[in-house]
Amino acid sequence: MTALDHGRGAPPLYAQIYRALKEDIARGVYGRGDTLPTEGELQARFQVSRITVRQAMQGLEQEGLIRRTRGKGTVVAGHRIAEVLPRIRSFTDEMRERHMIPGTRSVQVARVMADETLARVFGCEVGEVLCRVRRVRTADGRPIVLFDTWLRAAAVMPEEPEAYTGSLYQLMEERGIPKPAGVMERFEAVAATAEVAEALDVPVGAPVMRGVRVAYDAAQRVQEYTLSCYDGAGYAYVVYVGSVPGEGGAEP
Repeated sequence: MTALDHGRGAPPLYAQIYRALKEDIARGVYGRGDTLPTEGELQARFQVSRITVRQAMQGLEQEGLIRRTRGKGTVVAGHRIAEVLPRIRSFTDEMRERHMIPGTRSVQVARVMADETLARVFGCEVGEVLCRVRRVRTADGRPIVLFDTWLRAAAVMPEEPEAYTGSLYQLMEERGIPKPAGVMERFEAVAATAEVAEALDVPVGAPVMRGVRVAYDAAQRVQEYTLSCYDGAGYAYVVYVGSVPGEGGAEP
């Protein structure tokens, strides 16, 4: 059995399991193509519930480190370098910190039923009603990112598009939904599809940064799933680690 930290202020259990398995992959305990232990075996190893194990595995899958293969189970896809951000920020807060004016060009809101993929992400039944919000966010009037978001709290989220022109997390808090307690997010470089190119005013095939975000509440249930596409020419991804001057310091 691998001991987890259950102390006050410790990371969520799923995050500790995710980190432990990720370190095992990085150290070569599980190499490319190796089969990981089953959910039942991981439950026994970490002494946690099946849903906690699944949340940890979802994080590894979203990061591209593992894949599920029919008839073989969960196998290691390889090690991908990823940066861990120190805190959760909304796009609105991020733009304001950069001294830019956040805005919204377009909003589409709909109630949708979870398909098999969304049901697996949210850990819900196929057919459960989710709120889907599709937005193009701008900075100083320029389209920067296309967000496609699914939310579990469909019953309390407004249906009017104008309600989603600002910070989504602020709107959720106004509706009684606390800010996420934890987030797993990864980014990768891709080429803009025709749909993304039209939304961001870039040529088809232009470089964009695609993000996948899964946000959890305090009970470790998925409350948000977001696919994002950032204009690669208009958005930079900067990570500060250790002792540095900060955002006002020199950049390469």
